[in-house]
Amino acid sequence: MQQSNAAATAFYDHAGGGGSFNNAGPAGGDAGDAVMARWLQSTGLQHLAFPLTSTGIDQRLLPNLLMQVNVLLIAKEQSSADASASSFIANEKEISTRENNVAKIKVMVRKRPLNKKEISQKEDDIVTVDENVLTVHEPKLKVDLTAYVEKHEFCFDAVLDEHVTNDEVYRVTVEPIIPIIFQRTKATCFVYGQTGSGKTFTMQPLPLRAAQDLIRFLHQPVYHSQRFKLWLSYFEIYDGKLFDLLSDRK
Repeated sequence: MQQSNAAATAFYDHAGGGGSFNNAGPAGGDAGDAVMARWLQSTGLQHLAFPLTSTGIDQRLLPNLLMQVNVLLIAKEQSSADASASSFIANEKEISTRENNVAKIKVMVRKRPLNKKEISQKEDDIVTVDENVLTVHEPKLKVDLTAYVEKHEFCFDAVLDEHVTNDEVYRVTVEPIIPIIFQRTKATCFVYGQTGSGKTFTMQPLPLRAAQDLIRFLHQPVYHSQRFKLWLSYFEIYDGKLFDLLSDRK
């Protein structure tokens, strides 16, 4: 916008010394027309030069012309600015989309072995694990009573078989999120499953291991100087009730 005003002022000063375009001599008129044509072309408004070079214009009308040209230039620059802003917004959305595509929730599954009751009843193990894919082999019967097995595959971020230890479970699930807490990010880890699926067995050692790593991080010089504080609460939620396990289950 400032550049447009400067260009218009410079042109007006140049044209002002040459008298009126309509009454100027042949040389002066041609020079003035040429200056105007070049300036209009440099601003992308060359289509306005043709009426001026063919009919001439009284210098007294020049300020009005320059005002019109300035309005056109401002509109052109505004359009360019809007396009730049639109491009910037589009880039912001693209960056935001890429960030949102980063997984913030990970789901791991641990397969438990057959329990004593299932073994005594000679039940079959119908779950197999292959890397991050868990397959359920469901026995079914056709209409003619022919037996067959239907496979259901489920893909997760990690699948742990019945042979892994609790240390391995911690290393894969909880340990990676400990450093994130010290980057002022909230982290949550919870165990979900039906009764008898092994939730308590799996989660029991995890808070202790996590507490050890948290304290270890707190003692590192880079974090110790920031005066982090560690707060601990221990609750049980059961049958719609909340029990504080650090206060006699109140």
